[in-house]
Amino acid sequence: MVFVIDTSGITDPRLRELLGASSLEEVVDKLADLMAIARIRLGMNFYMPPSMFSELKRFLEGNNVSSRTINKLAAMVTVKAPDKVKTQIPAIVMSKYVEEIARRLFKGLRVAEESVRRTAREVSSATTSTSRDRLVGKIIHDLRQKYREATRRGIVDTVVDFDVVMLAVELKAIVVTNDEGIKRLCEDLGIIVVDPVTFIEMLKRYQELAEKINTAS
Repeated sequence: MVFVIDTSGITDPRLRELLGASSLEEVVDKLADLMAIARIRLGMNFYMPPSMFSELKRFLEGNNVSSRTINKLAAMVTVKAPDKVKTQIPAIVMSKYVEEIARRLFKGLRVAEESVRRTAREVSSATTSTSRDRLVGKIIHDLRQKYREATRRGIVDTVVDFDVVMLAVELKAIVVTNDEGIKRLCEDLGIIVVDPVTFIEMLKRYQELAEKINTAS
C-alpha cells in the first residue's frame, strides 16, 4: 500500500487529540513511530514530492518542532518528484479545470467591482484622512479575503498541491489530505483520498492486526 501525504496529513490540528499529543512536536514524533511500524511490518510506503516536503519542513521549523523530530519523520518518507513528462491526465479533467478557473475569475471580478463601489460610497463620508485610511485598509482586507474565497477555495491553485496529485497518479497511490482542492482533483482522476484522521486510525488498526497475527503465529 502506497500513500502520498499532503502537509495537512501531518499538521491537521485534530491529530493532537487522536494521538494523545500536547504539541505538534509530539504529533510528528508519534506519527513517525506509527509510520515506521507500518513500513517495517506491513510494507507500506509513504511519499511526498520535494516541493511539499520543503513546505512541511518550513512549517514545522516555524512551529518549533526540533530538527531531531523532523529528521525522524523524514526517515519514514520517500521524497520523490512526480514525472511530469510521462505522467498523463485525461483532457476532460483539464477542460473542467479551465472552465472552473474562468468561472472563478469572473466571480473575482465581481468581488473587486463591489469593493470599488463600496470605497466610493463610504470613503467620501469619512471626515478625516485618518478615518479614510482606516476605512480603505478595512475594505482592502475584506477584498483580499473575499477574492481568495471566490478564486482559490476548493481548487488546486499551487504547483505544490499539483505535485501531490501527479505523484499519486504516477505511483497509483492513496492521497492523505484534508485540502478540498486536492480532494476534488483526485476525485476527477479516480484517486483514493483519505482524511488525516482516517489515515491515523488505519495505521493504528493495521498495527493492532499485525500484533495479533504475530501473537497467533
